[in-house]
Amino acid sequence: MRCRLLAAATAALLWHREVFVSDLHSVRRAHLAARALPWSQVAGAELHPEVLAAAKDACEGGFELVVPEDEDMQGLTDLVDESFQRHIQDRMIDDGNPLSGLWNGWVALSERQMTLGAMRKRLAQLLQAPSLRRPSSAEWNLGVLLRRKGDAPVGYFELCVKQPEGLGRRPDSQPYLTNLCVAKACRGRGLGRKLLKLVEDFSRTAWQGNALYLHTDDDPAAFNLYNSSGYAVRKRQKDAEDHLTLYMYKNLAD
Repeated sequence: MRCRLLAAATAALLWHREVFVSDLHSVRRAHLAARALPWSQVAGAELHPEVLAAAKDACEGGFELVVPEDEDMQGLTDLVDESFQRHIQDRMIDDGNPLSGLWNGWVALSERQMTLGAMRKRLAQLLQAPSLRRPSSAEWNLGVLLRRKGDAPVGYFELCVKQPEGLGRRPDSQPYLTNLCVAKACRGRGLGRKLLKLVEDFSRTAWQGNALYLHTDDDPAAFNLYNSSGYAVRKRQKDAEDHLTLYMYKNLAD
């Protein structure tokens, strides 16, 4: 009985801590968001008129496109974690378990730390020398976030150039999209589709891409966005835990 009470008390304390930390993160994100660098001020920002038109469309309603700086990584991690929280649901335990607060809090915290570390690694070169120019290495990633001025990010995508999986040897690498996401509070307004259109126009004109590649899971909303935008599935793959990954592409030369 004492063990159960102790577990329940621990879970309650952890829940209150999570609420406090969540509120603290919200305040911090609002403060740090203003540090991002407007992409119009980034090297290589001499963009094709189609890209400028797509960017203007994405920014309709008071938004702006910016390239993150190191101070933005915490708020950006919060956005990515929120958007892809479904990826850790099978590691969570039911709320009826007295240890659910403790366990689920640990899972969420560890996942967030891994997300932050991975993003810092992918964006390391961008953070050191911001640029919109086509990279010469798959190690270099471009990150672009959408926000209202002085507010936390509401949309984000990453873009790199690499040889897509499963295509064998190819003489050229192609643009590859990852982590396209929109904050839950801003979904249903077409922001995801606008950002995708921006990525396509940018990849075709600024990075001279013939096609755009990406991968997603079997989330219906994500798949429907890509499928309705002209992306075709080129490969299906399941991991050891039976999680499905869909590798998709779209020809940009048409």
